[in-house]
Amino acid sequence: ILGSAPGEFKADRNNIPRVWMDHAAWPLLTTKLYLDLSGNIRFLLEPQTYFKDHLTHRAQQVDPLWDSSEGTQLKSVSGDVIEGTVLEHLLVGHLTAFFNVGEHNFIRLEGGDWNDAFDMASERGESVAFSALYAGNLRLLGELCLALVQAGVDTVSLAKELMPLLDRVSEQVDYDSIVAKQALLGAYFDQVGRQLSGERVKLSLEKMAVDLFQKADWLAQHIRQSEWLSGQQTERGWFNGYYDNHGQRVEGVGEQGVRMTLTGQVFPLMAGIVSEAQAGAVVRAVDAYLYDPQCHGYRLNTDFGDDPPALGRAFGFAYGHKENGAVFSHMAVMYAYALYRQGLAEAAWRVLDGLYQQSQDFTQSRIYPGIPEYFNPRGRGMYPYLTGSAAWYLFALLTEAFGVKGDLGDLHLEPKLVQSQFDHGDRIKVHTGFARKKLDVVYHNPHRLSYGDYGLGQVSVNGKEQPILTGQKTIKFPRVDVETWPERTHILIDLIPLKASSADKLVDG
Repeated sequence: ILGSAPGEFKADRNNIPRVWMDHAAWPLLTTKLYLDLSGNIRFLLEPQTYFKDHLTHRAQQVDPLWDSSEGTQLKSVSGDVIEGTVLEHLLVGHLTAFFNVGEHNFIRLEGGDWNDAFDMASERGESVAFSALYAGNLRLLGELCLALVQAGVDTVSLAKELMPLLDRVSEQVDYDSIVAKQALLGAYFDQVGRQLSGERVKLSLEKMAVDLFQKADWLAQHIRQSEWLSGQQTERGWFNGYYDNHGQRVEGVGEQGVRMTLTGQVFPLMAGIVSEAQAGAVVRAVDAYLYDPQCHGYRLNTDFGDDPPALGRAFGFAYGHKENGAVFSHMAVMYAYALYRQGLAEAAWRVLDGLYQQSQDFTQSRIYPGIPEYFNPRGRGMYPYLTGSAAWYLFALLTEAFGVKGDLGDLHLEPKLVQSQFDHGDRIKVHTGFARKKLDVVYHNPHRLSYGDYGLGQVSVNGKEQPILTGQKTIKFPRVDVETWPERTHILIDLIPLKASSADKLVDG
């Protein structure tokens, strides 16, 4: 929590310190966004201090020797302030999460995850949903290590205490063994709870990448094998997202019918750990069990009835309100983003368009222009001044629907537009910025095709045609080229059929 004074940081604003298990996941995603927009891969090597107070072992124990006069920076046994690279900070968060498992070998829920109303399952709760995101993030960290190698950096300096958690480089741990994982993490916490030695080790980034890839693959496989569910409709399937404080699986089909959360589907999709068949089955299940036509949107969960899981205060709300089954804009938009990442553009656009239609219908939503935190069962927008949903909405629209994004500093265009978005004309334009250039990107779709049916045809930048293999789905402009463009640049891209239609073939015949 940022305090009122410049640079002030504290564990909790209400003096009730606890750990949400998703804390480490988001800084990597925002760092990756910065790297994609800037190309500054060496930012990962920038030094930064570590926070230190009286709490240790993920706020489960107290350092009795700590005094506020020491300040809030971690120090070595010799009294020096400890610094680690941005990469090391990201590693600490993700490696400790990987080993911090419950009785089903998924990452413990602790004080909650994105859904901070799942706040009463700290003893036996596990978040399969965010274990999936961590699996994707571990792979991403490995890829960033290799990107550093491509940039000419072969090794990185790490605190000696971190090395046992990179066990594929040192003494390997059986990832199937919950006891072994917990023991390793406990020994690590004991070692770093008070001070660090100050000793550092140089490690090959390629070896580190192998370790991270193996962790990512194990976790993804564990989720696919253990948590895939299906109901009586064989074409539908979904992932269990949680274990509650009784150690019970939250989702599935039981006496009270289908139990399902949207969060449990979003993050396996977003992390890319699902098969194509599973992705399609998830969409069908979400449409069947979570879509609310009254609100044109997708609920956070099905109605768990009078016997809700032991997860937290979420189920103190009436069904359809806030975190108990409301059409919650933030998670719905992340669902759309995750669908785009899987290439399911039609399904993704239905989510975004539904939220827009509900928000702008004042007779139902009763809000000023914008997007609310959630819609209640009557379709009214509630808490309209929260901005996270709006940020994710614009982010998904720009980077996935329009496909204007960075790739470690290069400009990458990969449109995933659908036919209905061209109802009012055959051109769509987005205005945005990249590499200090103001870009107008125009997609020309004379055949009104949907994503999957078109490829890129002629591409011109300020009227100059660009070399491109006709029909490909993406085009990348190296940053060194973008930096030579005028401050205001116009990009025109024709979308052309990937192949002749059946009618054309008949006529040709």
